[in-house]
Order: sequence, then C-alpha cells, then structure tokens
Amino acid sequence: MIETIKELLLEWWGRNTTTRMPLPTIYTYEVEVDGKIVQIESTCASRTYAHFMARRKYPHAKRISVLRRIKNYSLV
Repeated sequence: MIETIKELLLEWWGRNTTTRMPLPTIYTYEVEVDGKIVQIESTCASRTYAHFMARRKYPHAKRISVLRRIKNYSLV
C-alpha cells in the first residue's frame, strides 16, 4: 500500500504508458483580405477558425472571406 505522496508520485512517474498523443494536422486556407489573396495555416479544420485567424492577423481589414482549403497535412 502506498503511504506517502512521495511514494505515490514515484509509482506514477515509473509507469510504462503506451498512450500516444495524436499528431496535429495543419490545414492551409486561401483567404481574401481586402482584395489580396493570402494563405492562413491553422490546426482546426473549421473555416470559421481560419476566418478568426485572419481577423487576428489583419485586425484593420474591412473585408475578409475564406475562399477554400488548399491542403492539409499531418506532422510526422
């Protein structure tokens, strides 16, 4: 039986885990910002999130529209 916090932490750190974290997927979108075409990369597949990223990058833009997703690739 584990009696102290130190022994509990040593037992927890010493575990052999087989859980693998999923690798992120990068999505590249073509976005029109005030008549100029730019590329925005995001880790979310949502067009709304790409619009949000463009709004953060170009805060004074009058018109932003997400045209299409160009490609997606995962980091291997």
